[in-house]
Amino acid sequence: MNEAYQTVIAARDEERRDLFLGTAARLGTAVQNVEKDFWVCWTLDALFNGLEPGGPRLLFKGGTSLSKAFGLISRFSEDIDITVFREDLQQDVDVAELEAMSGKKRRARLDEIRDACRTYIDGPFFSQLQARAAASIPDGRFRLERDPDDADGQSLLLWYPAVTAREGDYIRSAVKIEAGAKSALDPHTPATLRPYVDDDLPDQELKVSNVVTVKPERTFWDKITILHGLYQWHERRGVLRHGGQRVSRHYYDVHRLMQTKEAPQWLTDKALAEDCARHARLFFGSPDLGLEAAKAGSFTLLPAAAMMDSLQRDYDAMTGMIFGPVPALDEVLASVQKAQDAVDA
Repeated sequence: MNEAYQTVIAARDEERRDLFLGTAARLGTAVQNVEKDFWVCWTLDALFNGLEPGGPRLLFKGGTSLSKAFGLISRFSEDIDITVFREDLQQDVDVAELEAMSGKKRRARLDEIRDACRTYIDGPFFSQLQARAAASIPDGRFRLERDPDDADGQSLLLWYPAVTAREGDYIRSAVKIEAGAKSALDPHTPATLRPYVDDDLPDQELKVSNVVTVKPERTFWDKITILHGLYQWHERRGVLRHGGQRVSRHYYDVHRLMQTKEAPQWLTDKALAEDCARHARLFFGSPDLGLEAAKAGSFTLLPAAAMMDSLQRDYDAMTGMIFGPVPALDEVLASVQKAQDAVDA
């Protein structure tokens, strides 16, 4: 692990607070975001460089990877999405195998993968991360616990010694490590990332290396598939999925990804689009997500009119996590419309 992190962790609370405040002022964002970003990066260093060698390989994915590994979006992310390599859990199975199974056998096979991942996360993973945190964070000022909201038992919460927290914050003082073993693994690449405070510590280098990360083109198509599922879910159930909480970020992420120079090329990768939808349907599919229609000519990315009030409220709550100019939701959805036109062309 990068020992430079210990310089910040071992500093007095007032010194850490001043550091985070200075970075927040430079970026024009809430100080709680900066502090959490530091601990997200420390946690990634612990996961990819601090666990015992020889254990299952890990893969970093999701919106946080778009921000931290590739700098493609400008929002602070609360969670770390991690995939455990199924092969390393002795649960290797591919899409073709699942497709050949009956629905009952497929569900049983997916349950086996979930249970194997839970056993690892709840056992060696938990113990090793606990030991790493105890060695790094003075006076036991942290708490590692199972996430009580994860029915699958594959997520952990690392509560860090916050020096900027305020009651009622949208950002809680815990890094959620959301693990699983069912996500796609390819394409991926090693990435190096840094916390935002790194620019304000010229005598230190807080980079985190060797973070094996899903490439952004896969995450882009995963986000497209998520938007499709949000619309389909609402059409079938009459409510926003996840109670409308923390879903607007997916629209924002697609908006930002559509601004990249690589987006036109990603949009022509129909093979990757089909693979993402197929994988989601077989590994995560619910009939109410309508993933059988997640293909050219029948994608549904734009929210229905009945979704807009809830989506706007969630977006307004999320904007505090965006640094720099905050696009209006209408601007975000204009980009989603362009994506819709492209994927259905």
